[in-house]
Amino acid sequence: MQRLVAPASLHAFASACFAAAGVAKRDADWSATALIESDLRGISSHGVMRLPWYVHGLKSGKINPNPRLAWKRTGPVTAVLDADDALGFVSAKEAAAYAVELARETGLGAVAVRRANHCGALFLYAEWATLYGMVGLCCANTYPALAPPGGRQPLIGTNPIAFAAPTPLDYPLSIDLSTSAISRGAVIERAQRGERLPDGVAVDEDGEPTTDPHRALAGALLPMGGAKGYALALMVEVLAGVLAGAHVAGNVGFMFADDGKPPGNGFFYLALHPESFVGQEAFLERMASLVAEIHDVPSAKGQPISVPGERRHRERLARSRRGIPISDEVWADLAALADRHGIPLPEVWGIEGRT
Repeated sequence: MQRLVAPASLHAFASACFAAAGVAKRDADWSATALIESDLRGISSHGVMRLPWYVHGLKSGKINPNPRLAWKRTGPVTAVLDADDALGFVSAKEAAAYAVELARETGLGAVAVRRANHCGALFLYAEWATLYGMVGLCCANTYPALAPPGGRQPLIGTNPIAFAAPTPLDYPLSIDLSTSAISRGAVIERAQRGERLPDGVAVDEDGEPTTDPHRALAGALLPMGGAKGYALALMVEVLAGVLAGAHVAGNVGFMFADDGKPPGNGFFYLALHPESFVGQEAFLERMASLVAEIHDVPSAKGQPISVPGERRHRERLARSRRGIPISDEVWADLAALADRHGIPLPEVWGIEGRT
């Protein structure tokens, strides 16, 4: 059974939970937005399912509720941010906003962040640049989860990458992927639901293939595309870890461990202004042509051809009207937060899957 929850009410609930953990209102509102936008787009593995963990992290010392962000502009198009173990939603948004400002001046802006913390789904930050007519690219290094090809011990994180480009349509071209065959969030979600994993995405503690999500979390995930995914994960490790001066590989801590230690991971953001290349108008015209050409490809199975970000856009429209589906397991976690902090549970619009 799933409850269909009002998006605005769920946002207010999440924001109140962040505030109860000591987060300033502006940061609490934005962090809630990051979670709700993930749920609206159908990325429930990075939505309010994780809210109890963030609240616990704020109280245990893994996340600094009131960070002092330290900026250093290092060149005409570059800057470094020490985020002081802030909520990752906050550090990533600040990096995106500053990179866009640099790109306004010069056509390009690059920001590296150390002590960035867990940033959630990255599409939101890549798409930030598109709000200003720019191209956005970002990545983050994460707690070790990937075994290198042939290995059975994780060393590199799932290290997600996101890319977004503006279009004249109602949605940007928006790519968001982890470099693992399956994201850790999706594995955790399947573990909570008692579901198996697909074949070929994980190994257990002994390096043997497994479809048990609990064994996978104790073992390692596999890179998408084998050595190619591993190479992309290493690229992210260099950009978000080595280049940013953040923790790297085995030194990156686990955001959701109960040890009170911030992960120390990094984040990298690049903004590109089309005006400095082919020009803004020409760029949008060319993007429209590209998307139209993709849509015109004959379908092999009778389904419409889409571009990355399009289905998420449609899902957002549908869930904004219907409500965000919240499973019984996640609702129980939210109810525990509500009881603990005296916050009313969000409004429920309806029920799905009642037997």
